[in-house]
Parts: sequence; C-alpha cells; structure tokens
Amino acid sequence: MDAVVDFAQLLATEIKAVERFVALLQEEQRQLRENEIDALENTTASKLQFAEELQAIGEARHACLRQLGLACQDDDDQQNGRQTVEDWLIAQGNPRLLQAWYTLQNLARDAKSLNERNGQCIALLSRNTREQLDALTGRKADGIFYKPDGQTTVHGSFRIHDSV
Repeated sequence: MDAVVDFAQLLATEIKAVERFVALLQEEQRQLRENEIDALENTTASKLQFAEELQAIGEARHACLRQLGLACQDDDDQQNGRQTVEDWLIAQGNPRLLQAWYTLQNLARDAKSLNERNGQCIALLSRNTREQLDALTGRKADGIFYKPDGQTTVHGSFRIHDSV
C-alpha cells in the first residue's frame, strides 16, 4: 500500500482516538468537579488504556513518516518535525489531508491542556485533603485536634471521656 495512503489512514485513526481521549478527559474534569471519587477510578483505568492505544498509533505514524523520509529516528525536535510534515503536506496539494493534520495538532493541544488542568485540580484537592487532615490531627495547629483513636485533646491535656 502507498505510504501516503497509510499516513492518511493513520491520521484518521489517530484523530478519532484523540477525540475519544479528549471526551474522557472532559468527563474526568466533571467527575473531579462533582467529587465522584468512585467514577474516577474507572476513568483512570480508561486513561491508561487510551495512553497505550495512542502510543501505538503514534509509533505507527512515526514509522510511516520515516518511510516517507520525513521523521528522524529520535524525534527530539518535535516542533521542527511537525513543520517538516506540514511543509510536505502543503507540497502534496491535498487540503483535506493538511486539514486533518491541523485537526490532530489542535486535538493534541486540547488533550494536553485538559490533562494539565485535571492534574492541577487533583493537586489542589490533594492539598486540601492534606490540610484538612492536618487540622483534624493537630499537625499544624495548637489547640483542639483529633488523635488517631478519635479522642479530642487540647494542648495534649484534655480528653473526652467515654462516660460522656
């Protein structure tokens, strides 16, 4: 099969996969916002599966680009590599294929942005939880706090008696 046709098919497959990944990230964001902890567990598992799928598709695309003479082995300079592919697509005179390339680039940026925002949200929730636990266990504050056994103390001296 022609390498250009292979590239076009891989591009279409990757676009669909990244669209599904973006939808999953949006769902993760909603679950974080609504504190749906149980649902997040399934979402995390799905994200790992998608990451593997996207990795495999990306590797196939890079192999196809190498076959076309458009990608170096180490792909260290991604921006230069993307520009090389874009220049080649423009030279092909196929606006639909070029538009698909732009679509993939935009979706990848959206996915990266959503994933970063979700990560920031998780970090904030984690920090808030840690601060709440610190307040309850007295790690950060003098005064009333709860010990691991659930008893309350003030400066380590007051204890709620079981008879209360």
